[in-house]
Amino acid sequence: SPAMSTTLVLTVYILTFTVGLPANVFTLAVLAAKSRRRPATPEPSSTTLTTADLLLLNLTASDLLLLLFLPFKMAEAAAGMVWPLPAALCPVANFCFYS
Repeated sequence: SPAMSTTLVLTVYILTFTVGLPANVFTLAVLAAKSRRRPATPEPSSTTLTTADLLLLNLTASDLLLLLFLPFKMAEAAAGMVWPLPAALCPVANFCFYS
């Protein structure tokens, strides 16, 4: 039924937001702290972030972009999959959500 699928979508969005936001903020904080540390070797070209860290930073940034626009999709799901917010926000929110 449409009401059950809307409830399922809203539930998944809420779980994703409540787990994803703190986890990604924590990851971003850890990577930021790691990047501020001085390298053990005094070589000018040495860095504290590895290639894997940079990839994780990219993934974290894209996750945070999704999570910042997820409340707009939650509002839509709560309204029965009808956009309840100003019409100008709809394409912007969908662009960021699907990007």
